[in-house]
Amino acid sequence: FNEMVSTIPSSFANLESLKYLVLESNRFNGTVDVLESMKKLTVLLIRSNSFSGALPNGLFSETSDNDNVAVDIGDNKFADVLPSSFANMSNLVSLIGAKNSFAISATQPAVCEDTSLLVMDCDACECCEVCCDGENDGVCDFQLDVRTLLGYDCGTWFAYCLQGTEYFAGFGIH
Repeated sequence: FNEMVSTIPSSFANLESLKYLVLESNRFNGTVDVLESMKKLTVLLIRSNSFSGALPNGLFSETSDNDNVAVDIGDNKFADVLPSSFANMSNLVSLIGAKNSFAISATQPAVCEDTSLLVMDCDACECCEVCCDGENDGVCDFQLDVRTLLGYDCGTWFAYCLQGTEYFAGFGIH
């Protein structure tokens, strides 16, 4: 999108009540430790950057059970395992984490059981039904548009995201 090149500014740590963070398709790099204070996030779309390291453990820990949570962290350089807080979330409706460097079995079985749309790399998710291993190119080689999949109102500045919804129907994703 903007091809911004930087780390996430440390001042983002002051955004404790932030609910939506969209930084996808830029050239951000470094860790995402600054997100640890954003415990009320419901939408985290940071796909297609160069983020690395582990995701903070407290991420989403104060999100209301009434709010659906959508996470797209795909196509970065994340490592380690998914935060344990992900396994305790009954409201995690979408987690796209494929094309990273997560540890083997980075995804807890509870995440598989409770998440409606889950796409990870096979070696990072023993319990995943859809994984990116070269066999699922139809799912893993196009950019999953979480806003479209979940029906979020894009607003005028994101009006383009409603285009092409028929494309996803061909993959059984509505």
